[in-house]
Amino acid sequence: MITLRQFEPGEVIIKENDMGETAYIIDRGRVEVTKQLDGERVHIGYVEAGETFGEMSMIDDKPRSATVTAVEETVAREIHRDEFFDSLRTDPEISISILKVLFERLRESHVKILQLQQATTRAVEDPSKVFHDTPDLPGLAVSMEGLTPIALQSLPENPFHIKEFPFLIGRKSRDPLSYNDLKIPDSVPLQISRHHMEFIKDGDRIGVSDRGSYLGSIVDGRLLGSEEGSPGPIFFEGSEGTLILGNHKSPFRYKIRII
Repeated sequence: MITLRQFEPGEVIIKENDMGETAYIIDRGRVEVTKQLDGERVHIGYVEAGETFGEMSMIDDKPRSATVTAVEETVAREIHRDEFFDSLRTDPEISISILKVLFERLRESHVKILQLQQATTRAVEDPSKVFHDTPDLPGLAVSMEGLTPIALQSLPENPFHIKEFPFLIGRKSRDPLSYNDLKIPDSVPLQISRHHMEFIKDGDRIGVSDRGSYLGSIVDGRLLGSEEGSPGPIFFEGSEGTLILGNHKSPFRYKIRII
């Protein structure tokens, strides 16, 4: 039976390195994810209503990888490992929602490993090219405008504004494990993968990273993803740029403005 739990601001829900057999789906509120690195408490991110945390330890039966603390009064559904496996048969909607998050985080981890490998190579070749973390600027957004009739039809509105990051884009699909913020209809010959790319924000910069796409994307003439391109991130160098989802023949062409 799924238990509804309430947590007060500052209350630790999950503690790093503890064993755990439960995952949580937030109904209301927000939590912070942190890790201890070299004795310092490092902020990883926030998890909000409708999102899941704790699923890794619940499935692989290993210690918690991070600490999760309620930032505000939070109500969440607590799911035990045994209940999760039972739900695969009796209530697949819940188990599928958790699996979506799990697979997306595995994809993100794969991309980040490739990015770290590239960053290490750059640092050896030229230490001045190492990226440094900078605080995110509030209010930074993306305007996405279709440049072809098909691209125009793919957006809920034109121009389409993106204000929350990361923002995930992929092909519209009946696949229950597909996980995207913008789902774009596509037909054979397919240009867009189920999990194609994402917009990210880093301080005062907006960029894009690949999510394992087959054909990749073209960002201001630079190849992102596929077997030949960089996994990213590729950052837009000015306040405007172009984005093609797919190869150079793709009709999914967009003008990107940083606002």
